[in-house]
Amino acid sequence: MHTFAKTAIATLAFAAVHSALATRQAKQAAARLLGDERSDAAYRVFYVGQGLLTFAALTAYCASLPAQTVYRLRGPGALLLRAGQLAGLLPLVAGLREVGLKRWAGVDRLQAWRHGRALPAAPAAQGPELTEDGRLTAAGPFRWSRHPLNFAGVPLFWLTPHMTTRRLAFNAIGTAYLVLGSLHEEARLKTAYGDAYARYRQSGVSFFWPTAHRRPDDVRLPAAGDTPHSIAQASR
Repeated sequence: MHTFAKTAIATLAFAAVHSALATRQAKQAAARLLGDERSDAAYRVFYVGQGLLTFAALTAYCASLPAQTVYRLRGPGALLLRAGQLAGLLPLVAGLREVGLKRWAGVDRLQAWRHGRALPAAPAAQGPELTEDGRLTAAGPFRWSRHPLNFAGVPLFWLTPHMTTRRLAFNAIGTAYLVLGSLHEEARLKTAYGDAYARYRQSGVSFFWPTAHRRPDDVRLPAAGDTPHSIAQASR
């Protein structure tokens, strides 16, 4: 089988596992196995950890396949593309800083459980967070894109000075997966935050590709019965 096809199939398999473990059914299965409290505390850490390990396995497998060069740039052109890749890291780093690395990885929930404290609310998805007084704030890279953490992969994938058949297959599947994942996150955030997220969408912030515009105002939940606790519960 051609390297392009093998890489594409392996990447699709990674995406399928990653998606399956993010479903409500997978979380419910973990709760039945570990109990609700342990599952709530540890599942996010497990999910992030397995994602890193399976991605490392995918990378190692693809690296073992023969590859043909599609194009290779040298000199100033290569440096320019590398600079673009570094710039692509900015929304990733800024987005993780905004969300909180411990919160994103689920470490804060695991630490709280180990010390006998109440678990902090899990994030609805990789998006703006609701504050304790019921505000949905759009800060950092969330002013320019509703899904900046997913977008960050695009320049990292494509702005490579050496494109091979392996990379081309991975980039194509990976980019489609990031866009589809953003659509899934969009649905989860709409369910969790209701009208507040609808107002955020209508503020002019781009769905995926960052666009510059005025900073959106903080979005307040209109319904008095919608509290941060009830919204966090709905997002589980």
